[in-house]
Amino acid sequence: MKVYLLLLLLLPLCSGEQHHIECYGEDFLMVNNQLLHCTGKVQQACYTRDNGEKGCTRLANCDRPGWTCCKTNRCNA
Repeated sequence: MKVYLLLLLLLPLCSGEQHHIECYGEDFLMVNNQLLHCTGKVQQACYTRDNGEKGCTRLANCDRPGWTCCKTNRCNA
């Protein structure tokens, strides 16, 4: 019985947490202000680059020069 309780407690750790965010995407070729539903194992953020490109990315990319990031749904409109 104790083994089952332990497995039940560990189940959320094994399932892998998913992070979700909605961002607007724009790349000047095929995507023009399209709503993107982004999901990943690491936390995501919406971004806008100095050249106007928009989308979603990992938080690690937000430190790059020319990138402006925000962490709420549809915040890069």
